[in-house]
Amino acid sequence: MNENENENENENAEPGIFGDLIEGLEEELNAKLLEKRAAYALACARITGAVYVEAVAAGTPADLAKEMATDAWMKSMGIPTPQIIAISADEDDD
Repeated sequence: MNENENENENENAEPGIFGDLIEGLEEELNAKLLEKRAAYALACARITGAVYVEAVAAGTPADLAKEMATDAWMKSMGIPTPQIIAISADEDDD
């Protein structure tokens, strides 16, 4: 074998090693990201439950407390909440 053939073999071997290293790292990072997201979702669920329990304990009707907890969940999870625009009777007559 000449010198150029040895270099080509080394170049071909390195991407495999590098690819395996990157693949393993990617899997590890994805697993850690999934774990962080799960922990965040669990914390949000606990907070949402606390919003509901505290609202009901303070005398808020259960349906309203459920809506409050739903809003808290949606905001904490980054889900867009629908915007309700109230129109007064005076504005409706125009």
